[in-house]
Amino acid sequence: MMPFWRDVWLIIISFLMFLGTIYIYFRLRSSTFRRVRKLLEERVEVKTKQLVEKNLELEKLSLVASKTDNAVLIAGANGEIEWVNDGFIRLMGMQKEMVLGKRLSEINVYTNIENEIREAVTSNHSRIFESNVTTHNLENVWISSTLTPILNEFGKPKKLVVVDADITRSKEMQRQIEISLKEKEVLLKEIHHRVKNNLQIIISLLNLQSGYIKDEYTLKAVKDGQNRVRSMALVHEKFYQAEELSEINFGEYIEKLTQFLYQSYGDKTDRVQMILETDTVNFDMDTAMPCGLLVNEIVSNAYKYAFPGDRKGEIRIRLKKLDHTITLDISDNGTGPPPGFNPETSESLGMQLIQALTSQLDGEMHFSGENGTRFTIIFKYPKT
Repeated sequence: MMPFWRDVWLIIISFLMFLGTIYIYFRLRSSTFRRVRKLLEERVEVKTKQLVEKNLELEKLSLVASKTDNAVLIAGANGEIEWVNDGFIRLMGMQKEMVLGKRLSEINVYTNIENEIREAVTSNHSRIFESNVTTHNLENVWISSTLTPILNEFGKPKKLVVVDADITRSKEMQRQIEISLKEKEVLLKEIHHRVKNNLQIIISLLNLQSGYIKDEYTLKAVKDGQNRVRSMALVHEKFYQAEELSEINFGEYIEKLTQFLYQSYGDKTDRVQMILETDTVNFDMDTAMPCGLLVNEIVSNAYKYAFPGDRKGEIRIRLKKLDHTITLDISDNGTGPPPGFNPETSESLGMQLIQALTSQLDGEMHFSGENGTRFTIIFKYPKT
């Protein structure tokens, strides 16, 4: 009897173990399925959120592209037009069937479009260019186009996107501004010309008056006055002759002014040499006028007092620019100033003018009486 019941119990125990194994297996499978399901649900939720965001973004882009007043055009890599928005149709006065399927170069809208496409693809950057277009409504419009290449993962063009803006009104305003500026330029040149002519009349009157003056001192004063007026007239002459009315080349001005001073004070020989060392420096009216008068005063004094009798020598003018600092250096190797001379306490009109003009430039004046006479004026240009 014992072996029989032992076998029965073994069978029962084996069966129960089998049932337990099956139960554990299905519990594990169920747990695994729940985890996988949860992961899938989370992934689906993330993907759904991303798709919703993408759809919203595409909806916004579609709204912008279709409703904007700017013309938007999409073409394939070969330049064949695939899509245009309503703004393009309105701007160009074309129907879609007149555009779709044609190449960009065939619709007679864009200037030199093949070259623009080549440059955009080569540089992988947008190209901005302008075109003057006669639309199908026979309207003449200016458009500003932005051509953007869309490249694939291999760096090859996949699509071409062109966005056009009507700039006809801006072009017309620009043309009106250019006309207005041209008119003002002509008027300003005429003003400079008339001022120069009026100053020349003053010079002529002073010249006539000097014919009746017998006193040598008075005659010299009138002559100095003529030269001062001439230096101012020359500034106006340079301005109305200049291409740009805002500034003049001051080096050229110095060259011409010194020629006048030589004719006025020189003895028509090579006894006194004039040496010019000037950088290319341009001044506006407010700076050119006092600088011109400074050159006139200092050079005139050198001609009058530095080389008495048959004494030979030279007058040297240096005009240098470093960043925004201008250095005007005028020197001679003549007899030099009298002992104890101080330009700050001098009562002569010329020295008072030199100091006043330096102050007008917001500059500094340095004087030296060694081995001749030397004036160095340093100032900022443009003024800060």
